[in-house]
Amino acid sequence: MNKKYFSIVLVIGGLLLVGCGSKKTVIDETETNVSEEITITKSQFTNAGMKVGNPEPTKFLMYLKASGYIAASPSGTAQVSVLIPGRIKEITVNTGIRVSKGQMLCIIESTEFIRLQQTYAELCGRLKAVESEYERQKALAGENIASQKTYQNAESEYNSLKASCEGLKTQLGLLGLKTEKTANGLIVQDLIITAPIDGYVSALHSENGAYADPQKILFELVDLNQLQLKLAVFEKDFASLTKGLNIDFYSPNNPDKVYRGTLTSYGRSINPETRAITVIGSILPEDRAGLINGMYLEAKILTGEREVMALPDEAILKSGDAHLVLVQKASGNNNLTFIRKEVNTGISINGFTEILNPEGLKQVLVKGGVNLVMD
Repeated sequence: MNKKYFSIVLVIGGLLLVGCGSKKTVIDETETNVSEEITITKSQFTNAGMKVGNPEPTKFLMYLKASGYIAASPSGTAQVSVLIPGRIKEITVNTGIRVSKGQMLCIIESTEFIRLQQTYAELCGRLKAVESEYERQKALAGENIASQKTYQNAESEYNSLKASCEGLKTQLGLLGLKTEKTANGLIVQDLIITAPIDGYVSALHSENGAYADPQKILFELVDLNQLQLKLAVFEKDFASLTKGLNIDFYSPNNPDKVYRGTLTSYGRSINPETRAITVIGSILPEDRAGLINGMYLEAKILTGEREVMALPDEAILKSGDAHLVLVQKASGNNNLTFIRKEVNTGISINGFTEILNPEGLKQVLVKGGVNLVMD
């Protein structure tokens, strides 16, 4: 028999079985004393499209169900703000625009920025004179012409002023300013805010003329090449998690579009409120273009496969808490007789249900049993 491959889903509820023909019997969930046999004609069997078959070996792909969202990796997202206060003179990008690392996002006018440059230029001018005096005192002290105290005072002043210059130089460098010309007195009015990463502008939180301070986020950037899965898996499923497992995921708004990924890491602590573990997964490069940061999704983490004996879901009928099948008992000249038999079922997947006691099950009515309904 051909083997089939499927993905696990929730067990589908059984069907209601009723009899028909000259002697019609109804199997009702509230009825326990029912006929064991159902007899139909061969023409009824054919016209109703009925079919018999046997349990078949079927490979079920085992998986864990999870939910979560699309999130950029820590290096693939950025929030942009200013390091010193100022006023936004011009915003040069908009939401959804792709930017490159170092590209201008906006221009800030800041008196604090101007003051820092001015102070740095003044200190650089003083440093030259202090350095010259320091070198002179150093030479005199080496020849025992000047006192050591005078030399030490000159050295201390030089080192202090040099440290102040280097500190301001570092601050201006963090603001994106090259200080070579600033040291010679060139003052720049506009502070340019640039993109720290390649990516898209996912959010813009200001406008021209608005006040900008270090506590306010101006832009949010996301690199779609660094999107990843961030899923929640229940505590009971932790033992099944290993790196490298394949992940199928989709948006509930479009379940027919399935994307692929791989489990790359998982947390080692449990959320005390949800009792879930965080799982991180990579996304195939060809699938990233159709996804956006923050998108909610549902996923299946494929953990392996198991071969079982299975019947089509349509063959499984329900009477109260029991699961039944109809097995062909005899065949007359013009009649077919089926007897009901209780079965133990396991997991169900896309149209097939595992049968835990398949021994002796032959000639099972696998299609058309739903047509045996009382008028």
